[in-house]
Amino acid sequence: MNDMNRFHLSPTVFRGRVLAPVMMVVVAALMVLARPAEAQMRDADPEASNALRTVIETMRASPIEVREQVVISTVEGERRADAAPRTALWTIVPERGAIAAFDGFRIRLADGSIRTVHESSDGLYHERKDDGSPYYGLLATFSDLPWPALALGLGEPVPEECAMQLHSRAPWLQPTSVKTVDVGGRAIRRIELTSDFEDMRIDVDPKTNLPIEAFVRIHGGIFVQDGIELEYAYTYDIKPFEPKAEAFELPIGTRQQVDSAAALVKAAPRAGGERPRGGGLAAGRTAPDVDLPGVDGLGFELQASRGKVVVLDFWATWCGPCRAALPALAELTAWAEANGLPLDVVAVNTSEQSRTLEARRNRIRAFLAEQGPRVAGLDVVLDLDGAVAEAYRVRGLPTTVIIDADGRIVSVRAGFGPGSEERLRSDILDLFEGADPAPETDEDDVV
Repeated sequence: MNDMNRFHLSPTVFRGRVLAPVMMVVVAALMVLARPAEAQMRDADPEASNALRTVIETMRASPIEVREQVVISTVEGERRADAAPRTALWTIVPERGAIAAFDGFRIRLADGSIRTVHESSDGLYHERKDDGSPYYGLLATFSDLPWPALALGLGEPVPEECAMQLHSRAPWLQPTSVKTVDVGGRAIRRIELTSDFEDMRIDVDPKTNLPIEAFVRIHGGIFVQDGIELEYAYTYDIKPFEPKAEAFELPIGTRQQVDSAAALVKAAPRAGGERPRGGGLAAGRTAPDVDLPGVDGLGFELQASRGKVVVLDFWATWCGPCRAALPALAELTAWAEANGLPLDVVAVNTSEQSRTLEARRNRIRAFLAEQGPRVAGLDVVLDLDGAVAEAYRVRGLPTTVIIDADGRIVSVRAGFGPGSEERLRSDILDLFEGADPAPETDEDDVV
């Protein structure tokens, strides 16, 4: 059965839930870009769906605290690289909301909104409406959500729909089998979920109906290069929670609101107080060198653009807001040409799994072909090892940097949303009208 026939997505309704336009963009983009056209979802097994339903209902039956730890591994043949463990803490109270914490972020999901702060910036906050779905609100905020507990606790109640929310890089999973297995002399219920490009298993305590461990393997599709596999190994510690009024307080006080969660993150100070010379994100500093290959052989060198204003936009194919920004950047290029402005707009692809030049070129060519004329004329270059993104201290995607004709950083903006394109054009026009960039400042005061 073809996947698009199984997944009934109308322009305004997702299985009976009306979604706001921005949610529809995120959902549709994720589902289109997550797999080539020939991919198919598997048919859900009724018994496996019922087993998953039991876990979902148990996760939402009473207040709980969930500690979810994941180790992400990249596997290429016999070679394997394991990242450091990441931990998320979820406090879920049915009919009330949730408090989440991961990667330095603290998030309040309640009263129809999502409020986010980050430990590195006590003067900033981000807030958005959840448009009736905390899960999709968080997906629109963070783009990448490798946290199955989020979907189990706050996602869609229908098992087949919740399965597609369990992992943001595995959106075609369906429950296909359930069985009892012996793990260390203990009988465990194992729910298996599969698709053409990914598989997952959730080990459940048959007494509590709560997850103990989970494992996700992504072995095909746009999120991995041919011959590469991504593995996510999860462990869970779930306890009852006694709700307290202060548990859902996330006061903002005199904090200033920013456009995106990525803009909350400040880079940590260098060890020993060292600061990078001739680099960093502080306005007024000299921009780090850029010399990167292009998709079609024509690369970009920052020094060659001296005398022009340069816009560098750091992006990735898996980042929803990045994809939304690309057509606006292409329009910015056309706008500059039409008005005779000496401006170079460069989309710097970074943070992808493809590490070789030809593999990345093929991947991005295919991606741009899918985007069609909306991104025509946009100059795309490839930051293969992430060195340029690191030199610019990029901590969230998309990040857009404006560099003046003398090679100095003028502004840095993280995220893309309503008003972002207008602000970008305004910043550029200020330069052409003779405005000076901000004076050199302490780097740690700049997001």
